[in-house]
Amino acid sequence: MKNRTSSHFFILVLIVLVTAVSHYSIYYGALIRGYETSTLTAARNLSLLALLAALPIFLKHVFKFKGNWTVYTAAVLLFSIGLTVQYRLFSDPEYTSKTEKAEARQAKITTLQLHYIQQNYSAEKKQMMGLPPTPPSDVDLAKETPRPSSDTPLQVLFSGNTVNPILAIVGMLFAFLLGRRERVLDLLQKNGFLLVLLTLVPLLFAAVTSHAGKALGNMTPWEPAKIPFLIGFAAILAVLYKNLARTYWGLPRAKDVLPLIVMAVLPFVPFFVLKDFGQMMVFSSVYATLYLIAVRRFSQRFVLIGSVILVLSILIVGALPTNTQEKIPLLPTLAGPVKNVLPNRIQQRFHLWLDGFDPPSPDTAWWKNDYNEYYKRLIAKKPEVVKMLEDNPEMQKDINIDAWFDLLAFQPAQATFGIASGGTTGRGLGLGYPELIQVADSDYVFAAVGEELGLFGGLLLTFALIVFVSAGVRTALDCRDMFSKLCSIGLVAFIGFQALVNIGGITRALPMTGITLPFVSHGGFSLITSFFMLGMLMAFSHRNAVDRQINELQLLPHHNSLNLP
Repeated sequence: MKNRTSSHFFILVLIVLVTAVSHYSIYYGALIRGYETSTLTAARNLSLLALLAALPIFLKHVFKFKGNWTVYTAAVLLFSIGLTVQYRLFSDPEYTSKTEKAEARQAKITTLQLHYIQQNYSAEKKQMMGLPPTPPSDVDLAKETPRPSSDTPLQVLFSGNTVNPILAIVGMLFAFLLGRRERVLDLLQKNGFLLVLLTLVPLLFAAVTSHAGKALGNMTPWEPAKIPFLIGFAAILAVLYKNLARTYWGLPRAKDVLPLIVMAVLPFVPFFVLKDFGQMMVFSSVYATLYLIAVRRFSQRFVLIGSVILVLSILIVGALPTNTQEKIPLLPTLAGPVKNVLPNRIQQRFHLWLDGFDPPSPDTAWWKNDYNEYYKRLIAKKPEVVKMLEDNPEMQKDINIDAWFDLLAFQPAQATFGIASGGTTGRGLGLGYPELIQVADSDYVFAAVGEELGLFGGLLLTFALIVFVSAGVRTALDCRDMFSKLCSIGLVAFIGFQALVNIGGITRALPMTGITLPFVSHGGFSLITSFFMLGMLMAFSHRNAVDRQINELQLLPHHNSLNLP
């Protein structure tokens, strides 16, 4: 398909229409379960998508955008999937309730039971149950009195699901307008290291004061920090990449490598404080990608790839569950020193990945403290458990299983069951049970998509990500200078690797790391950062198109008569 604004506008309008149908499906599914969804929220979501659908016309005619629209259209498709999932979850009284989850769940179950009785029970059975003795008949939802939505206009207007997308769209426009200016890019390239240092100070403060990886309420302040770190590393690499070709025994000079090592290590400091394994994986992948793009010699690429494989091998071997290591001779002996160094959080993640349905022993070093805290709370509520445990020591296994699934394994297990129950076509929008996962709107959003839309929904989301990454890579290849090229490929790598880590963790292809899915998860700074990256990619694509247009005109025989540069 040619890069015509009208063609992409048609696709964007189609996305809005499909999203409207999806919202109606969720509304109908809610009526089946006895509650209403918020029409105000639905109107808000469709208005946001309509704004994004109309934005290409504005950018084309006002700011003369000449770049490729593919990356923008793919991002809007991902955003529409996220809006649909958010609408499904935040309209469910069980998911949104903090104190009455059990009551909300029971109300839905009762409604479904009454519908089944009305459709399938005879008049005699209904009379025996104390119900009106009516013959079996279809349920007329128009005659039902569902639980009304409690959302008010002010709540919808000032909710995070309204404010964050608006800030994200504004951030995208801001990034686009700045990124297309040569002076701004030159300033960023010359002051990349200073930008990183200025970003590191508040980031370290947020890391020290954060709780469970969150700061400033439900915000993740290291999300927007990705862009300054990327710019800083790209700026250093753009200056030194030619010097990296001068090697001795296949290795570049220390004075050229040392600044890169310092710049690469800086973002990992707060992540080590947080023990944030997911962000370490994403940053490592992005930095390795940038280095592979910058260096030209095979020996350097071979050393880098070999080093990455070696580090991953050591990490995986050391974090393997004990019962897995015992199956391989000498592996427990080799893995012992590594296991003693690895943080408890990483060992937890690997155990959840490889053996998540089998809890570790209560004596396991990284699990012992959590188990003991759970046991203390259990004794405080039920003192008789101590006597029961003395009479039956085997009861400790049951307590250990309860502790494991209550504290760590419940959400990954529910996500696995949800995706499996979705099958090929899914349960249908509004008819699954993603509300049983506590953070289905954020870290586990792919599980909600897989349960209600099945394999089709998962493939649609994956296809949109592949299209986004492919278009971003094309933008990077067309960039005129190394700094722009590295920034473009870094932005794409951040989106791509973060999506890979998120989806891989939920599908158990990788360890679960608790990071968001770009453009789909709408919590905290994640959505704002993703759209800001989108704006920068669009700016680079616009610059590439302008350069291409100028080059084509210069090749014309009469270009001198036009006074072209």
